[in-house]
Amino acid sequence: MQIKFNGIDRLYDAYNWRLTYRARQAWTTGKVLEGQYSKKFEVEVARRASRKFGVGVASATDGLYFAMRSIGLDSKSTVVCPVLSYKATSGAIKRLGADIVYVDVDKFGSIGSLENITKADAVIYVHLYGNPADYYRIRKFCDDRNIPLIEDAAQSQGAWYHGVPSGKLGNVSVYSFAPSKNLPCFGTGGMVLTDSIKIYENVLALRKHGGDNLDYGYNSFISDDHANQMLFLLDKFDKFQKMREKIYKRYQKRLSKLQFLHKVERSVFSSFHKCVLLSNQRDKLRTFLSNAGIETGTHYAYLLDSNMTNHYPMAELIQAQCVSLPIYPFLEDREVDYICDRINYFYGV
Repeated sequence: MQIKFNGIDRLYDAYNWRLTYRARQAWTTGKVLEGQYSKKFEVEVARRASRKFGVGVASATDGLYFAMRSIGLDSKSTVVCPVLSYKATSGAIKRLGADIVYVDVDKFGSIGSLENITKADAVIYVHLYGNPADYYRIRKFCDDRNIPLIEDAAQSQGAWYHGVPSGKLGNVSVYSFAPSKNLPCFGTGGMVLTDSIKIYENVLALRKHGGDNLDYGYNSFISDDHANQMLFLLDKFDKFQKMREKIYKRYQKRLSKLQFLHKVERSVFSSFHKCVLLSNQRDKLRTFLSNAGIETGTHYAYLLDSNMTNHYPMAELIQAQCVSLPIYPFLEDREVDYICDRINYFYGV
């Protein structure tokens, strides 16, 4: 049996003619950028996130950079971010030229204690693996210092924190529609979400060569064919989320003796973007599973701070032991059971 780590091919196989039709439908309008479908997609995604505004961009990496620029951060700023995340989180700050203050994570991979931070002009936090971070604590830190909070929601579309959807948990938030995400694009894409008209207008200008009011900008859009395909998938998003949750719970039941990085807390609901467990035999386990035809991942096998003299105990533990298992719509029960059987055999369970 061969099981891929990502399953966008299965998504396409399930709806191929509909997705192809949606792309052609957009092409026939003669407007591939900033057309009716990309605008409708922005409105629908913003509505689901309880936001006033959404701006489609070429990637979440662009989105994070635009978010920082739109709230007035620049090369003289200092931005706090977790040391364990995808490199785009810190990469956007480096692109800005700002100073970075890295913070260790908690046991679920979310940004940890901020009590030792002495200088900050903004905080970027991440709902790693789709587990909602402790928003109230982070929000209080920012409010006490009158600084903005940027939500990197690349992995958490579909998650909820005390009745509030991820995508609304910050002054400005950023989604990713990369092919591996819960709402995937058959290409690339992201979205900046906010309730501020000023931030909205700034991002609109930045994504289109700076508009009339900025010195310079960029060329960063979601194309209309991709937007129309994602509108189709957005109608099925809740169904896909239930499929992810079912798969995750099946893993947890079958691998009950192993430690998963899944946050279980009242009124906090994961997006089930990644299914990550810890193993002190991580590399041997991954090789064993690969030989059994099972692709796995590591999220992440590096820390964002390259200064080896700095230490982040929890992030270092997760970085050294994390194993990500396949989780996506249309992954079959028999495949999940096969993965679990192989893992249990490895551990002699």
